[in-house]
Formats: sequence, structure tokens, C-alpha cells
Amino acid sequence: MYENRKLLIDGYEFELTGFLNEDGMTTVTVSVSGNGESPSDLKGWVLEMCPAEPQRFYDDVNIVSCEKRRRHGAWGPAVALKTSYELMGDIGISGVVINDWIGRYKDDPNVEYRIAFDRELEFEPFSVAIVRGEQTQVSGDKISLKTEPQSRIWTTPIEKNFCLYIVVPEGYKPVNVCKASISITKRMVYIAHIKNEDEKSDKPIRANVMGAVRILACVPLKSAQACGDDVQVCACDCFEVCETIGFADVYTEFELRDVAMCPKAKSFDLTLLNAHCGKSVYRLDGKYIIDCKHCE
Repeated sequence: MYENRKLLIDGYEFELTGFLNEDGMTTVTVSVSGNGESPSDLKGWVLEMCPAEPQRFYDDVNIVSCEKRRRHGAWGPAVALKTSYELMGDIGISGVVINDWIGRYKDDPNVEYRIAFDRELEFEPFSVAIVRGEQTQVSGDKISLKTEPQSRIWTTPIEKNFCLYIVVPEGYKPVNVCKASISITKRMVYIAHIKNEDEKSDKPIRANVMGAVRILACVPLKSAQACGDDVQVCACDCFEVCETIGFADVYTEFELRDVAMCPKAKSFDLTLLNAHCGKSVYRLDGKYIIDCKHCE
């Protein structure tokens, strides 16, 4: 894909100066300036977001903040709103509208806008639009970035099953299994980088996470005879791990610090197996997930 960081629309230049994914957020920075050819000042503009899935952006993504600065000065507050039919009508694109004054002349200060969202969004080539009263003009071209081939490809998340057995004493029974506390600890876990012989990927190296995990489960109990007591029964065991987490180029490695292992929420189930002399034996089934903390 070719790179095109600038667009010119009717005397106004839009330049992408930043696109950052970090800590579960996306920050987009765009600079806007006039070149003296427009007949009027700009009163607002639209930044297209998630053009492939506009409804997902509207439903699942929130605007955390919007800031602006003139001539690379200090950042100050600005207002950004999601586009909607009620707000703007059908303009052909959806995303974020910023209502702010931008001068038409070259001597007028350029304005840089920084918008933060509460999701890590994949970069997609996007359009921009200028707003003049009730008229909106959408750019013919799109702003795009040159994408480099990824040196690592993750194949996570991976779901793994586990099973533990718990013994419940006489007079007690388990409370809702959703209240069970599950913890997972890595035991002698490492990543092996081996020659890839899998035709599903053209990368020469396959990365396997290997070792074992220790899973500790604590299930709360209740008793009609011991009202108010905070009682729980625990069980633990170790489980072998050997899973392919991704593929890489030569001299590129996966690091263990990037691998997370955690229980999958709402995946636990208790089954009564046997009861003898007042004691009950239950099987606790569940799942845990192997995933990357910061995927490319």
C-alpha cells in the first residue's frame, strides 16, 4: 500500500501527524491548515473512522478526549462528537465531527487536533470532509500509511480445558460456581523457536509455548447450620502446556513477558460425582486462555 499522509480539499490541507495504539487506546492526530485558495474560513470538519465497520465504531467505540493546539503551542480542550444522521444527515462517511474555526489564509495558524478513543483500532485508510454550514464536502482520496510486513504473527488466543476435583465436607454445599476464584501460575514455562514445517504460514520459524501451569480453584460453600461463616474449599493441580502461539521471521523472537494466561470468565461448571459418609465429591470443569498482552 502506498503512503499518503496529506489531503487537499478546496483550499484546506489535512495531514495525519500521528496514529498510536497503546494501553488499550487509540490516539489520532491530524493537522489542518488553509492555503489561501478557499473563499471562506472553515467552521468544522469530519474524520472518518472504521470505514470497514462504521456500525461497530458507533456502537462499541467511545471518544475519550479531544484536544487542539495552534502553531505547535500548548494543547487545549476541543469538542468532538460522533457523526449521526440526526446531527449531520447522510454525508457518505461516518466518524467524528469537530466544529472549530480554521483560517483560510496561509498566514493563519495551522490547527492540530488530537483525538483519543477507548479501543485499540487497526489503521484503515480514511477520508476527511469539510463542513460549511449545511454543506459537507468529502475528500476524493484517502489518507493512508504504508504497511510493512509483520515480522511476527500471533495465532492466539488459545483456549485450554482443565478439570479439578474438590471434596465438600458434611453439612456444606457449593455456592454459585460463578463465584469461584481461579488463579493460574506459570511453572517452568518457556518459548521454543523451531523450524516451521506448517504449510499454513510462510514464516520460517514457529514459536511454541511449553511447560506447565498450576491452577488453583477456591469454591465458596454454604451451610444451613453455619449461617454467616465464610467457608471455601480449594483444589489445585498442574497441567502440561505445549501450544503454537505464532510464527516469525528468522532472528525474530517471541518473548514470554508478552504471553498472558488467565481463566476464561463464565466457563466454569460443577458436577456432583459421588457422596459418601456425608462428604461430596465434585468435578470442576473450566477453561483458561493463552493470549498475547500486546499483539502487533
